[in-house]
Amino acid sequence: MLNELLLGSLLLGFQHSFEPDHVAAVSVLATEKNGQPRRMLPLIWRSSQWALGHSLTLISFGVLVLILKSSLSLQVAGYVEFLIGPVMIALGVSAILRNFKSSTHTHTHIHSGNVLSRSFWIGMLHGLAGTGGACAIALTLAARDAYTAVWILVIQSAAIITAMTSYGLLFALSANRFGTRWKPSVRAINYVVGIFSIVIGLIVLVESCKSL
Repeated sequence: MLNELLLGSLLLGFQHSFEPDHVAAVSVLATEKNGQPRRMLPLIWRSSQWALGHSLTLISFGVLVLILKSSLSLQVAGYVEFLIGPVMIALGVSAILRNFKSSTHTHTHIHSGNVLSRSFWIGMLHGLAGTGGACAIALTLAARDAYTAVWILVIQSAAIITAMTSYGLLFALSANRFGTRWKPSVRAINYVVGIFSIVIGLIVLVESCKSL
């Protein structure tokens, strides 16, 4: 039983990482400075922040479930899901608007000087919503003791961090490579990830409205 729960948590973490809204969000965030030279360590840190924020929320709510012995967070997830749609749409619009900014535009984004970027906070919001969080809580409630439940949350979080950090890093490096060699590709990538994010946001918004 223990091994089955832990294995299920690991596979769930990888599967949950590549849900469309997660891929869309990380794709937009990973290409915010597309075409500009980057150092590897800051890029790895930036790529991991969405997953870190997501995992922090997941673990926090899992611990709350253990303390209260309640599925309260499942109800919260339904309401937070409604917020994901507008956030995805906003991310998509911001990606498209990059193509219309002047090349002399001076960037003053909050992530340039702070340890945590908006990727972290968006990841935290995603951690409250979606089927992955609900399944994680269900596995936690099914655990025979608190020790097993904590391991379920840790293993799933580790899988999410590994999967989404790797995806964000590879996507950012690929986009940056194309952007430095062929400038028009920067605009194309912004349009693609922007439209993808907007479409996913609209779908999430419609589906969450139906479930409320």
